[in-house]
Amino acid sequence: MESVRYSGEVDLLIPFGTDFRNKGEPRGRCFKLKGGVIMTVYFHGSFGLNRQYMSGLLLNALKNPHLKDIALAKPFGYAAPFGARYRSWLHKTGVAEMGLPMKLTELGKVLVDKDPSFETLTTQWFLHHELSRDAGRAEPWYFFANEFLPKHKHFTRAELLDGLTGVLRYHSEQHFGPDSKLNKVILRKIIECYTKKQALGGLNLLAIDGGKLVRNDNVSPLGPWKTVEALSKAYQ
Repeated sequence: MESVRYSGEVDLLIPFGTDFRNKGEPRGRCFKLKGGVIMTVYFHGSFGLNRQYMSGLLLNALKNPHLKDIALAKPFGYAAPFGARYRSWLHKTGVAEMGLPMKLTELGKVLVDKDPSFETLTTQWFLHHELSRDAGRAEPWYFFANEFLPKHKHFTRAELLDGLTGVLRYHSEQHFGPDSKLNKVILRKIIECYTKKQALGGLNLLAIDGGKLVRNDNVSPLGPWKTVEALSKAYQ
């Protein structure tokens, strides 16, 4: 059972992936919901994907396996939640297992060996594919990349927010329903993820045009990679 404290007032148990449209049958693990946080939905808090932060924290954690979140966050000028959130990002993007001491996945070992600073396009594509490949890992990113974006060449923030609300509200109407503040944070982090240079903006999947967002159809994606051999070859 995974739990997080988030300045909230509620403490309830919700099976992750519970779809109340389907008689409440869960399709995944159960997660402790504290203050409206389900780790597969709101794992990032207010911290967006940042490759420099992720690589810096990861290398420090690997070099100093005894360090806890508060010490991992200190070089960046933040408190312990920063460490926990970026460990979550490393987990959601397939680089590391969740928990301390930090342990790389098999594909994560390749990434750190070939591109420890997380700078290359190959790394950015890897992070994108891992982040969006499974609804059970990071549901908002899965929805955006696989369901929403393919159907919308142009869209507004309000339209994406409506789409996210429609998917996420079944976890908790109180926390992810139409009046949700958390959904607006998730919306912002998704847009920043694909438009900011420090995130995955280098993929050029999304552009901002005034009040609208525009899908770029002139992109030649790399990957995805399922084996160590395939990912190693991609870095050559």
